Amino acid sequence: MDVESVIRKQVASGQMMQVATVDRDQPWICTVYYVPDDKLNLYWISTTDRRHSRELANHHKVAGAIPIRFSYGQPVAGVQLEGDARLISDPTEIKEAIRLYADRFKRSEEWCADFLAGKNPHKLYRIKPILFVLFDEEAFPEDTRREWRPAPYPTQ
Repeated sequence: MDVESVIRKQVASGQMMQVATVDRDQPWICTVYYVPDDKLNLYWISTTDRRHSRELANHHKVAGAIPIRFSYGQPVAGVQLEGDARLISDPTEIKEAIRLYADRFKRSEEWCADFLAGKNPHKLYRIKPILFVLFDEEAFPEDTRREWRPAPYPTQ
């Protein structure tokens, strides 16, 4: 089984992830709804006054965790990651990512239009992962921990 394919499948199947940020020497973690694009960038929306949003303004390195299967007694699967997170300001990227988000979470056309017009108090954030760590007892029962690094591309 190909690790990249399993990671892509698992990331696509998840809806919530924990995002860990840091300010000075104090870590923080929050839970957000996310949507991936075809490059496995992970997008979520949040208000700029949230602690994780404020911390991202000063420190862009983050870690994340996506629980996939987690019922006791059943094979466990999850994806952890590290990467670079930013508030997105590019209108084209916002439009594309908000469409993905709206499709996944059944948001209306009006919701999309309001978001794009700045009428929604939330802003769009993105993680560009540099490392994925897969833990999957079903796909890889003999060696459950697998790492995969996406092809490098510049961060913004």
